[in-house]
Amino acid sequence: MMKNETMIEVFIPRSAANRDPNFFVAVNGVSYLLPRGKSSLVPAAVAAEIERARAAEDAMYEAQEALKTAAE
Repeated sequence: MMKNETMIEVFIPRSAANRDPNFFVAVNGVSYLLPRGKSSLVPAAVAAEIERARAAEDAMYEAQEALKTAAE
């Protein structure tokens, strides 16, 4: 993390009980392990990567639903 870097609060939702209680993300060679179910302050680039990953996951689920509907 660089000095004067903008920090953004992100919330990582809880997941299934059998999953890791932490969320792993890495940006530019720096790794972050964020607790699920809590808010964390992270650099803006990390928050952007978390949002990109969420959007990709949403798109995947939408594509699965579309394929399932088309197959019916």
